[in-house]
Amino acid sequence: MPLFAKQKMKKRHGHYCRICGSIKPNEAFSGKGHRNHICKVCSKLPRSEIDSIDQKDEIFNFLSQSHISKKNISRLHSLIESPDEEVAKLAGIVLDVAMVKPYKKKRLKFLAREHRDLLEKLDETGLIVAHHL
Repeated sequence: MPLFAKQKMKKRHGHYCRICGSIKPNEAFSGKGHRNHICKVCSKLPRSEIDSIDQKDEIFNFLSQSHISKKNISRLHSLIESPDEEVAKLAGIVLDVAMVKPYKKKRLKFLAREHRDLLEKLDETGLIVAHHL
């Protein structure tokens, strides 16, 4: 029997907070926090900051999808009008990428050949990391 087969997988206790990205014990969550996956510390943040973090995560997830759909594009149009400047900027960049090459396959090679400026924007904002997830 191989050595790795004998080792047990370590089970993680607690819950994942989607705002701060950490795993915390059950006591760190309130009743609604368990359902919403937000710990007590993060739930005290202003609602605008929580929304901003959620919207940024949503934008990063669009690039990791194999196809940015028409519904995703309409959502990006609404995110461009966000009062948060950083969210609007990120949504604009991802929308430009979606208009040029909505499918993920060979997207970066295509952007490197045809749209160097978009690739540089992706690199500057850190969105290029989301592409590889």
